[in-house]
Amino acid sequence: MTAPSKSPGNKPGLRPLTDLIIQARQGVLRRRVDEIAGLVGLTDKEMAHILDMSVRSLHGKSANDPLSLAASERLLLLERLIQHGLMVFDGRTDLFNRWLHTPLYELGYREAAIDDHTSEAFLSVREMGSFEEPEPAYNRSTQPTAPDSPVIPQSPLVLLDTVSGFSLADDVLGRVEWGIAG
Repeated sequence: MTAPSKSPGNKPGLRPLTDLIIQARQGVLRRRVDEIAGLVGLTDKEMAHILDMSVRSLHGKSANDPLSLAASERLLLLERLIQHGLMVFDGRTDLFNRWLHTPLYELGYREAAIDDHTSEAFLSVREMGSFEEPEPAYNRSTQPTAPDSPVIPQSPLVLLDTVSGFSLADDVLGRVEWGIAG
């Protein structure tokens, strides 16, 4: 691990995101997949899911083959998430691995929010108001879906197939770190 970064927006002990961008553009070698997976015991199937590859494609690469830009970025984001997770869980890989695999309500979704594009959760820009006369949030209907649709919890690992999922998982880790209940 490199020295702590002092630039804003970076967590202590983690490399700046700009370093990750440069490294992803250069391409990360396939052998790093096994190194990073080994840190917390992730399987090839889980790594393939995270990297948006088939297990067969992952196995077909030699150790010195570079990954694509997208796969390199995801691998580096995973490494960063693991570093943050191990800081939060005091280096306990077993606890971090369990957290990665545990469905959390904080990462949950309501099925109707995905399927029903006519619900109140989707407002047009015109319905949101204007810059001159913003409508206070407390005046709007804030109920995103039907109240009877249950929240379906998801594990952080399930979300790691998208860059936004890494951000959400990292946000929840930050909440754990600061003792903020969900």
